[in-house]
Amino acid sequence: MMTVMAGATIAPSLPEMTKAFPGNPSAETLVKLVLTIPGLFIAITAPFSGWIIDKFGRIKLLVAMLLLYAIAGTSGLYLNTLGAIIVGRAFLGIAVGGIMTTAVALIGDYFEGNERQKFLGTQAGIMALSGTIFISSGGFLADISWRYPFLIYGLAALAIPMVLIYLKEPDSSGRKLEKDEVKEKIPKLAWTIYLISFLGMAVFYMMPVQIPFLIQEIDNVGNMATGIALSASMLFAASMSFSYQKFKNRLTHYQIYGISFLIMGLGYMAVSFATSYAWVYPGLLLAGLGSGLVMPNSNLCLVTLASPKVRGRVLGLLTTFIFLGQFASPLMFQPIINLSSIRGGFHYLSMALIVFSIIALIRNRRLIRS
Repeated sequence: MMTVMAGATIAPSLPEMTKAFPGNPSAETLVKLVLTIPGLFIAITAPFSGWIIDKFGRIKLLVAMLLLYAIAGTSGLYLNTLGAIIVGRAFLGIAVGGIMTTAVALIGDYFEGNERQKFLGTQAGIMALSGTIFISSGGFLADISWRYPFLIYGLAALAIPMVLIYLKEPDSSGRKLEKDEVKEKIPKLAWTIYLISFLGMAVFYMMPVQIPFLIQEIDNVGNMATGIALSASMLFAASMSFSYQKFKNRLTHYQIYGISFLIMGLGYMAVSFATSYAWVYPGLLLAGLGSGLVMPNSNLCLVTLASPKVRGRVLGLLTTFIFLGQFASPLMFQPIINLSSIRGGFHYLSMALIVFSIIALIRNRRLIRS
């Protein structure tokens, strides 16, 4: 939930936040960076988090990062310039990098085989389901004030006592790394998964970054309505994530990636033809269905590939590529939007996704055996 909250919570308030800084000619661009800047700092610091948890253990870093998350996340409630808010969001990104890397590493430590496969699907489902809660809550609070959604980040403090009470340090973590373990390399196949995950996150983040502006462009609705639309997409993503094990029992990793991007492409194609708020829904729901399989698929690939000795480092790099995709999303697609429109951006991206999915389905390799 902490990972999804990092961006989803404030997504519906972006248009109101832009209006709150009328004297800043770059307000619209900077406000989009408020949403995505955590992704850059997650990308920069996650590999260090992975190294730390391999060397010193999981739980200590997790507790420290949850505390930082609560402090940095709520900073938008009282900071008065976009520059200061962006700095606070950067520290939030550092916290998320540590939390996400540690959480997936602990799943790899605690579970094996089908149990691990099922739990990774459950984790992704909870992440997506929490998006429905926090986006709609953020939309409700943004209708009162664009600052109020930042209050939600304080919930991270409640997780700290639960971590200390219920989570135990795995026996294999926090020990001194042997010389041969330090030299152990990241598996070559992991880099393919990193690239696919980068693209998947960049594509997915078109929704929270661009949909609020598209909806305002085509219909006169409030922030709460925008939040509900994005939440519905997250709800459909959750339903697919919870079903991940059923898909994995029947399909290869490549097939799952191909189907995911195909459904997202069809969803974005529908969004590009929407002429009212109501007609945005079918496209968002389809895109949500497609996105729900990408994360558990990537996590399972890498948790299976990586030995416990280097699991933190391997997953730290996955976190880096995922959130590089989040940060890069508006930078990658804004030029297309500037040349055409937000609708045009979704249209051209949908065609690229459909082509990519066909390539993945034709190739249809397993990636790894498990």
